[in-house]
Amino acid sequence: MVKKMIVSMLAVTLMIGALGFTGPGGKEAVSAASEAPFSDIEKHWARENIIKASESGLVDGFPDGTFRPDAVVSADQFVSMMLRAFSDGNGKFDQGWLDALFYFQPAFAGDIKTATEKLGFKFENAKTGYWAKPYIDMLYEMSLLMTFDDVYPKKYDIYKKQLKRENASYLLGEWLFDYEGNEDVLYSEFVENNSGLKDFNSFTNSTVKIYRSSVLIAGVMNGYPNNYFYPHRYVTRAEALTMVQRLRDKSLRTPFKPNLTGKYYSEVDGRITLFSDKTKYEYYINFLKLANQHVTTGYKRELRNGVAIWDSKDSFEKNDFLIRIGDYESAPLPEFSIVVLPGTDRTISIMYPKVKSTKNSGAFQNAIFDLLVGAGKGDDLKSKLTKYEKTGDLINFKFNNKSFKFYGTGKQFILQMTY
Repeated sequence: MVKKMIVSMLAVTLMIGALGFTGPGGKEAVSAASEAPFSDIEKHWARENIIKASESGLVDGFPDGTFRPDAVVSADQFVSMMLRAFSDGNGKFDQGWLDALFYFQPAFAGDIKTATEKLGFKFENAKTGYWAKPYIDMLYEMSLLMTFDDVYPKKYDIYKKQLKRENASYLLGEWLFDYEGNEDVLYSEFVENNSGLKDFNSFTNSTVKIYRSSVLIAGVMNGYPNNYFYPHRYVTRAEALTMVQRLRDKSLRTPFKPNLTGKYYSEVDGRITLFSDKTKYEYYINFLKLANQHVTTGYKRELRNGVAIWDSKDSFEKNDFLIRIGDYESAPLPEFSIVVLPGTDRTISIMYPKVKSTKNSGAFQNAIFDLLVGAGKGDDLKSKLTKYEKTGDLINFKFNNKSFKFYGTGKQFILQMTY
């Protein structure tokens, strides 16, 4: 699936009547009295979460004064909760969250704005017909899901079914992927295999399982104290409330971190990247070490798998923003960058603009070329590249028993070395 959190104040609205919930016997739920807690939550594990939402005026209960925390939710009820979690309480998406999202994921912030205007979306139930139609339509208009999605295609009847935990992980995972970014593939696989959860391999063997590690890593879902995840168990109202609270507010999360003793990894901006072998990790560490030694001007940016040198922080931030909105042509380039490719690919990739600059990275570049092909031989490799730059054609060559690939693309040259 090719698709594409920022967090501020919690704004969860679990409005039972508004969400189309009905109590036993078909009685519609209405607002409970203002007193809290509800009569049936005193010894419940989610008591504090429910009270917090109640005291903020963000949840309603049933006419008998209960909250019924263990009642099962349907997918449409869960979806409406997810969206309402990002409401400002006045029929609009929280502007602070949207502003932050526009910086981090501007394309998706734009999708939300466009979808809101197109649908006239105001976090309200449909006045006629299927109550959840506005929420479900919004999912697809804002590009959270595609109409042909494997798990939740745009078919309303699917959303009327009771929600299992594996399906909740899928919906939450889609949100995390779009609005918080993706996790390293090798790290995700490692978490899947080292979660300590006895039934983590019992998810349905379909697309529904693809975000099971993501929700653990993010901490929006956790296993039970007995080390089971129970992917086929139905989600209760209390669990749903807790999940969307965590989705909205990172401070409520408990991210899962496996034991990484003996593994080679980096942690940048709170995200872990797992390296497939010791050599790759050592290259990465040496890139950072050489950058610290030789770069004294400009802006040095540590990446999850390498390092990039810019003429200024402003240039980096401009590039970062323009790339996120897909304006590759206008995005400024770094003077020089070097990374180890993710996954199991044993390749190092260097990128530099066709209009060269060594003002801030010259000494670093020299040190890198010497690192790759041997001290004293870096200048010879650079001389060879100068000849190849005149054509920009794809060229495969050997140098000092190392295999290289060189080519030009767009405004930059790329040199790759297989180790």
